[in-house]
Amino acid sequence: MADADFSSSGRGGSTTGFLGSVVFLTILASGVGALAGLYFTDTVRRAVNAESALTPAPAQPVYSTASRLRPLKPLVTNLSAPQDAWIRVQASIVLDETDIEDPGLLAGYIEEDILAYLRTITLAHVEGAAGLQHLREDLNERAIARSGGKVRELILESLVVQ
Repeated sequence: MADADFSSSGRGGSTTGFLGSVVFLTILASGVGALAGLYFTDTVRRAVNAESALTPAPAQPVYSTASRLRPLKPLVTNLSAPQDAWIRVQASIVLDETDIEDPGLLAGYIEEDILAYLRTITLAHVEGAAGLQHLREDLNERAIARSGGKVRELILESLVVQ
């Protein structure tokens, strides 16, 4: 049996070269990582300074001080299709009461108009988020048109379809 002597076969040189390459690549990767970290830190610092230099605009009130929120009666009616589907809507209107002689009468007219509209829609019209958004927009437009622009917004508080 012959004893194996690996030291004379030349494998030691390739192991040293491999380890040298690993050490070189590790040092190179560390250097690139450190430079990238410094670059990104500086970029973030400049962005934060630029953002803090901007002064926020003063908040503008959405409604005037004369605007009031007036709740409407809960409205219950059936849908046009299917016939056994019922809808209940509870809403409020935001209106400028300085221009309106009788806000209660205007609210009654808007309630009638909403009921008439709800009787014409189907269940498919109010399904999903898009359906709810379209219903809200339609009711808002109808309330504004019915009031001659005195209603600023119709706010849906609850909607139940059964």
